[in-house]
Amino acid sequence: MNPILIRSRHSAGKNFSIINLSILFLVFCFSSPSFANDFDEGLDAIHETDYEKALEILMPLAVKGHAPSQYNLGVMHEWGNGVPKDYVKAMKWYKLSAQGSHKDAQNNLGAMYSKGEGTEQNFVDALKWFVISAENGSEAGRKNIDIVEKRMTPEQITQARKLAREWTRRHRNNGF
Repeated sequence: MNPILIRSRHSAGKNFSIINLSILFLVFCFSSPSFANDFDEGLDAIHETDYEKALEILMPLAVKGHAPSQYNLGVMHEWGNGVPKDYVKAMKWYKLSAQGSHKDAQNNLGAMYSKGEGTEQNFVDALKWFVISAENGSEAGRKNIDIVEKRMTPEQITQARKLAREWTRRHRNNGF
């Protein structure tokens, strides 16, 4: 093979990596404020009870994986704010947001499992999410651990805590 061709491939790889990193940096710098500004506008719409506007703003962000937007869509569906009350849709949005390490979504997901709203009642899954939420800094998650553990067997508690540890280990790099 031509040595120049090999060097060109290698150089192109270095340039490609530098270009990719530069693009990622620019996307982060310029898209984050936009996400933040749009999200803030969506929250303002919720506070003003302009739920139609909130949905218009938050839905595209949520679809792109913005955990705070997903959480707020979950709340809207759980309480029927601007949309029909729908626990199944609330669970969907809370799960997506919880996967993005949103501590309040993790806590609310645990509460829905605990009450059997939008899903079968499952104290193991409830405790799992309360533990994850508490480890993520949620005071509500900490309080809910004590509440739900009183309704569980020692075996269920052990199982839930094991599931929480496994989840945390798998998602450690996702901002958790």
